Amino acid sequence: MDSRMTRRSALVLTGTAAAGTIAAGRPGDQADLQADPQAGPRADLVLHSGVVWTGDGTAEAVAVRGKRVVAVGSDHHVLRWAGDRTRRVDLRGAFVGPGFRDQHTHLITRALTGVGPEAYRPVYKPYDEKEAFESRRRTGQRHVEIHARGETPVDVGAHSPVTEKMKNDLLVMQEEVAKQGVTTVVEAGLRDLGALEALFQLAEEDKLKVRFLVRVAWGCMEEAAKLGWKTGVGNDWVKVLGVKLYSDGWLGPRTSALRRPYADDPYGFPRKGILFLEQERANRDVARARELGFNITTHAIGDRGLKVTLNAYEHNDVSPRDRWAIEHVQVVEDDLLERMIRGGVIASIQLSFATSDQRFAENALGRDRLRHAYRWRDMLRARLPMVGGTDFDIEALDPMWGLQRVVTRTEFDGTPPGGWRPDQRLDVPAAMRLITSRAAFASFEERERGTVEPGNYADLVVLRENPLTIPPDRLAFTTRLMTVVNGRIAAEGPVSYPPTA
Repeated sequence: MDSRMTRRSALVLTGTAAAGTIAAGRPGDQADLQADPQAGPRADLVLHSGVVWTGDGTAEAVAVRGKRVVAVGSDHHVLRWAGDRTRRVDLRGAFVGPGFRDQHTHLITRALTGVGPEAYRPVYKPYDEKEAFESRRRTGQRHVEIHARGETPVDVGAHSPVTEKMKNDLLVMQEEVAKQGVTTVVEAGLRDLGALEALFQLAEEDKLKVRFLVRVAWGCMEEAAKLGWKTGVGNDWVKVLGVKLYSDGWLGPRTSALRRPYADDPYGFPRKGILFLEQERANRDVARARELGFNITTHAIGDRGLKVTLNAYEHNDVSPRDRWAIEHVQVVEDDLLERMIRGGVIASIQLSFATSDQRFAENALGRDRLRHAYRWRDMLRARLPMVGGTDFDIEALDPMWGLQRVVTRTEFDGTPPGGWRPDQRLDVPAAMRLITSRAAFASFEERERGTVEPGNYADLVVLRENPLTIPPDRLAFTTRLMTVVNGRIAAEGPVSYPPTA
C-alpha cells in the first residue's frame, strides 16, 4: 500500500514507518508493558478503527512494538501508544485477527522443484472424473509397489548442498505464502535436510518473512539428530517441530488401511488397503523417535492405520503432555476417538477435505461407515485436540478456501445442495481457531502465538471483510490487506483469490 491508494481502499495510512530494522529482543514481555504508554517507548505500528478479533473477543485497535503486541483495546486506549515515528493504519472497519497457521503443507518440498510464484496461487478447477480416476489409479499403483518393496513412502532421505538457487526458490515461495495471510507453515515430512539448512541460513541473513516449523521425514531423522536438529531447535523464524511417520495410504486410490474391506473395488488393490507400518515396526519407530527427542506425528487415514498408530503411541506411553499428532484422521470410529482423547493425541485435519473427498468417500466406505468419517464437529464436541491445514499442494494453499468448505460443507458451486454431511459443519470461530490458537497449541506455542493479546508475538492478518459476519459462502472471496509476522509487515495487499472456474 502506498500514496497511490484510492478512497476505495480499506486502509488509510498516516505518519511514517519507523526507520531501520525492527529491534531485536523481547520488547513486548509482560514486564515491559507500560501501564502508561506515554512513559515508555512508543509503538512501531498501530492498527485502529477496525474489528480486532483476539481469538476470543473483539476490540477496536492493536499496537505493536518490536516483535510483540503491546496493547489491544479501544481506539482511545491504543492510540495513546502512537508517537511521531509510529505507523498508523486506519482500518476503516477492516478485520484484524491472529495470523493464519497452516499445520500441514508440503511447501518447502514444492519450492525445491523450482516452480514460479503462480504455483502457489489457488486456482479453482472443476472436478474431472476421468482425470481423477487415472490419478488415483497411478497413485494406488505406486503405493502397491512401495509396499511390495517393504518400504514406506519416506524411507529415503537426502541432504542436498545448499545453493543460491535453492534459497531463492524458498524466498519466492514465502512471498506468496505471506500474501495469503499465512504467518506460520508446518512442513509435513521434509525429505531433504539441505532445505532446512537453507532456511536456517536465510534466517541468519534476515531474509525470512514467514515462520517455518519443520517435521522431517522418517528417512531423515537419524541424520537430523546427528546434526543436533530435534524438536525445539531453532529460532524465531525456523524451528524443528518433529518427525512424520506413515501408517497407511490414501482413501482416493483405496490404499488407506481399513478394518473392513472397501465397499467398492475400482482399482484392483488390496481390499482393506495398505499398511506401511506393521505393528512391531510402528512400535519401534515411535520409540526411536522419542529416544532421539522428536515430537511425533503419523499419517493415518483409515481406521486400521489409525488403530496401529494408536497402539504404537500407547505402547510408548503417550500422554497429553507429549502432544503427539495424527495427520488426516478421516475414518475414526468411537473406540478410536476415545483412545485419542485419552492420550491427548491431536487430530490434524485438512479443511478442504470436507468437500473435495465427497466425490469418492461414500463409494469407498459405504453409507454406514461414512457416518464415522470426516466427523470433525463430533471430534470437537468430544473435546479432542484438533488443528487444521491445507495439505498443499494436494489442495489450494489459501486458508480461506478451506474455511469456507469446512463451514458450509459445499463446493464453491454450491454442491451438494444443503452440504455434504452438513451435521459436521463447523461455525466460523471454531474453524478459525483450528488455524490460529489450536495450531499454536499443537506446536507448543500457545503462550506466545495464536491469539492477539499483549505480550504475544505480533503475527496478524488484516482482511477487508469480517469473516465472523459475512455470509459463509463468501469466505473464499475475502481480500487480504496486510500480513504481519514477528512485528514486521510481510505483505500488503489488496490481494484476493476468488474461486471461479
